[in-house]
Amino acid sequence: MPRFTAPDGRVDIKSLSFDELTEELVALGSERFRALQVWKWLWQHKVRTFEEMTNLSKVWREKLPSHFVIQELTPVGVLTSTDGTRKFLWHTAEGQQIESVLIPDEDRLTLCVSTQVGCAMACSFCLTGDLGLKRHLKPGEIINQPLQISRILPEGQRITNVVMMGMGEPLHNYDNLVAALRVYLDENALGMSHRRITVSTVGLVPAMKKLTDELPVNLAVSLNASTEEQRREVMPITKKYSMQELLETCRDLPIHHHKRITFEYVMMAGFNDSIEDAARLAKLLRGIRSKVNLIPYNENPSRDIKRPAADVAKAFQHYLVTRGVQCSIRSTRGKDISAACGQLGKADPSTVALFGPPPVATAHDSTQSPRE
Repeated sequence: MPRFTAPDGRVDIKSLSFDELTEELVALGSERFRALQVWKWLWQHKVRTFEEMTNLSKVWREKLPSHFVIQELTPVGVLTSTDGTRKFLWHTAEGQQIESVLIPDEDRLTLCVSTQVGCAMACSFCLTGDLGLKRHLKPGEIINQPLQISRILPEGQRITNVVMMGMGEPLHNYDNLVAALRVYLDENALGMSHRRITVSTVGLVPAMKKLTDELPVNLAVSLNASTEEQRREVMPITKKYSMQELLETCRDLPIHHHKRITFEYVMMAGFNDSIEDAARLAKLLRGIRSKVNLIPYNENPSRDIKRPAADVAKAFQHYLVTRGVQCSIRSTRGKDISAACGQLGKADPSTVALFGPPPVATAHDSTQSPRE
């Protein structure tokens, strides 16, 4: 991993792995055991300063700030939806804006995390792609999103699920993503279960293979088409990795027998929402341990794409289910604050409120699936 530093040259301590932190501290003359003390203060106690690390000697509490910086995202504000979804706006150290979305759903509290500033994939239905790729987020910036949000949650509430489905293509930022996920999974850090973490991808085939070999997290593949031509029209990545190659890769991945690959399917009226599309999709997924998450398109003024009628989505789902395909329709959450799928990256900071306690979520159709 590269050695991330702050503008003043100090090491960004939150972007270090545990082994890297140990090496840095030993090089400064510390005993090796001190690394675990610092690690737990950062991730379990969520401290903002070295002075708060009270089981370190005063000498080390004064020495560490000259070499390390505890960087955090700067909170800009939050938008709150009528359904209880909250969209958090952050600035990076350079002033670039990213967004995270917190989705309450009965016994789950899911955080949608960004992995890049902007996105290079340019999918035609996604607003984030309009920004282009500004830069990859560092491991610490990916970890800080749940860490900083968890500080303002009421006592007894916690983030139960994390989905890498915010701004950016997670696997395009592979090394930083994996470094962050190791902290999410570390019992001495955030301590999340691999069953509660999902990584979404447009289909970067080599990185998909690498990820499933390295980490046991859930995989979601953005498919959005039932033919090669359809997918090439809306997802430029198909020109590099064909849909056939993508599906063959999914078929061969070493997915644990208790898990399934989620195929995300954005439904666009008159484009990919017919029963013929459903029939082709069912055929394409044969032999893949999978489930389908139908996402009726979230309309916005900058696109001519339309959302299919509810009965069309239900008919599509019914066709798949009756052919043995596990399928749900994702409930639209946060649409009124541009926090729904495909809408991130365009929030105006002047319209947001200051951070505060989350509102009580309103009831919604529990037969539909939230972002997962």
